[in-house]
Amino acid sequence: MELVKIKLGTSLFWYIYLLLCIGLFLGLYFGLRKKSKKVQYWVLFGFLALNFALHFLKLALPYYSDKGFPAVIRKSTFENICAVSTMIFPFIFINKKAKVMKDYMFYMGCVSGIAGCVAPLPTIGLPFYHPEVIRCYVCHAGIWIVPLLMVIFGFHKLDYRRIWKVIFVYFGVLALIMVNELILIRLGWVETGSLEEFFDPADRDMGYAVGLPAGAEGVAKLILWLTPKAWKDPYVPILWQFFPMLIGGSLICLLMSMYWEHKHFKEDCIKLYKKTVEIYGILKNKILEMKARRKGGGEAQSDGASEEAADKSAPAEETQPSDGEEI
Repeated sequence: MELVKIKLGTSLFWYIYLLLCIGLFLGLYFGLRKKSKKVQYWVLFGFLALNFALHFLKLALPYYSDKGFPAVIRKSTFENICAVSTMIFPFIFINKKAKVMKDYMFYMGCVSGIAGCVAPLPTIGLPFYHPEVIRCYVCHAGIWIVPLLMVIFGFHKLDYRRIWKVIFVYFGVLALIMVNELILIRLGWVETGSLEEFFDPADRDMGYAVGLPAGAEGVAKLILWLTPKAWKDPYVPILWQFFPMLIGGSLICLLMSMYWEHKHFKEDCIKLYKKTVEIYGILKNKILEMKARRKGGGEAQSDGASEEAADKSAPAEETQPSDGEEI
């Protein structure tokens, strides 16, 4: 029985599910790339709609229903980043004007979706045929496959200049997750013994909004290095991620966009270089003009002093007696 259970990195079926996710992506890509835009659009939207439905239908599974009502409702709310993605991605996809949100859909969808497939923590220890294992992989695969194909098929054009906005959307999502948890606690659907328990990163899956669990701190040394000590001892909710996301997150997003944005990025770099050279030339000329003025002012002052000295000495020369003049 142990052989059929999902185990991170050591289970045959863990690798099989990863290959199935990659195969699903390739199958959709090659199956849709020559189809009309309409067919591509509705297939991708259908995948997102399926994920949305599964997010609520999963409550009928004994794996969830055994938790009892109303505590089980928490599993169909904005519980974590992937849950938020599952619930909002269908609406972002059909909104033609949501450029920044579609950027977020691409960057965060690809990162969190692939992470969910590589490390499906809720399914660890479950047999590979368990309905929750299948649902988990289908939903997490959809979170990254659809946004990636959305960009590949041209339904959305990335712009690396909007990455800074995506970072702030991410922080908004973390705030939404925390507000969701507070509402559930207020309604009595989620129990919490104390404020310390609420802010315990080991007790809640809130996108690490309240900090990293003890076991993850060793893996995330670089992230913690970018976080000011005052914000991580103890963790300041959400704010502790500010610099890691602003610096590291922006760099990751930039690298992810380069396949599509490399020409745009190159053009902007050339423009920036030319503008820098232009500004440097202006500043250099200004400095040379200032030096010339100072030098010219010094020479004029020296000439003025010489003329003044000559004027003062002229009368003295006139009073001097000439050779033959009586004294």
